[in-house]
Amino acid sequence: MVEVSIGFVILAIILSGLLDLGRAYFIHIALEDGVGEAALYLSINPACRTAADGPDCADPNNATYRAENAGGAQVDWHSATINIDRPDPYGVGDPVSVSITYPFHLVSPFVPQFAGINPIYLGVSASQVIIGE
Repeated sequence: MVEVSIGFVILAIILSGLLDLGRAYFIHIALEDGVGEAALYLSINPACRTAADGPDCADPNNATYRAENAGGAQVDWHSATINIDRPDPYGVGDPVSVSITYPFHLVSPFVPQFAGINPIYLGVSASQVIIGE
């Protein structure tokens, strides 16, 4: 009986770690999708980084909106940090890059105690070349 109870505790720890690992992987894929969409949009329309860049850049015609709406509903975009790097002045052939940093909070009770960190910061980036003005 003692062996079974110890085995169940170890199994619960492993399963809770796998739950967090699966969630982190899903969020990472959603962030990659968002950053790729934003970089691709900037390569076509580099003037519109955010909605504040002008009347032609109102939602959905800006890179920030594209990043936030391509990644899915599981990402809390209010806590994500989106950085857009574009040369000024810019032209065809210049690079643009977008990076997103996201604080991923672990939900299992055991893993943050073992790892000593909560949240874990996930970061993704994408670059494109400007093809239109």
